[in-house]
Amino acid sequence: MEPGEIASTILREFPYALYGSILVAVACSYLGVYIVARRVVFFGAVLTQVSVLGLAATFLPFFAVPHTVGSLAFTLICVVILSQLFTGKKIPRDAVLGFVFVLSVAARILVMQKAPKVEAAEIENLLRGDILFVTPDLFWLMAGAFAVTALPNILFYKEFSFITFDAETARTQGYSARTWDIAFYLLAGVIIAFATHMVGDLFVFGFLVIPPVAALLVAKRVRTIFIISVLIGVLCPPVGLYLAFLWDFPSSPSIVGVAVVFAGIAYLLRLVRKQ
Repeated sequence: MEPGEIASTILREFPYALYGSILVAVACSYLGVYIVARRVVFFGAVLTQVSVLGLAATFLPFFAVPHTVGSLAFTLICVVILSQLFTGKKIPRDAVLGFVFVLSVAARILVMQKAPKVEAAEIENLLRGDILFVTPDLFWLMAGAFAVTALPNILFYKEFSFITFDAETARTQGYSARTWDIAFYLLAGVIIAFATHMVGDLFVFGFLVIPPVAALLVAKRVRTIFIISVLIGVLCPPVGLYLAFLWDFPSSPSIVGVAVVFAGIAYLLRLVRKQ
């Protein structure tokens, strides 16, 4: 298939796969800057697994709710619990996250085995996301959710950035770190829950980590870090989808792979700058 044919096929047959993957990549790339800077990368991995568990639970007869509702409910409950556990001094934060991660994966496997309606194909699509079959309704639902979560991020950009990048100074100036942390984790939970439903946990976790790391390698100013991370989120899905069609690869791993290439380029630029 010629390059022009691949591009026209994507735009004609799978437009919402392109739009949806860009939407999720941008949202996660932006959110990921906070997560990486806060040194809670494992938090993103945990929430993606909890979100998938919520999706899986919706197949149970006694929890027959829409997939997005189940994912969001489980994720927000987990965020509230984790925000309380994080304040304790006795158990390290990594240990808490590890416990929840293992519990989520084990519970998801058990639910999948007992849910009568689940078939092998459904399980696979649930876990990895089915980008090529994102529907217009699902896309606009996700777009609305992301718009709602983007508003407080824009309005309180200064506060979130201050607490994230200079927490000690923020506390001395009267900012309540606990309040802003809970607000951030709740917003992160909403974004991750909706994003996981659309594109799967691999894609979401990949863009929570890879673009922010690449941006941190080449930029020093906070605003520049956000811009570079989001720009990578914009560029990766079109390139990744194109390569997936060209070489007959799965779409999500292809897009994440392109992000890894960007991170590699950022690392090389950093080395060159040092020399």
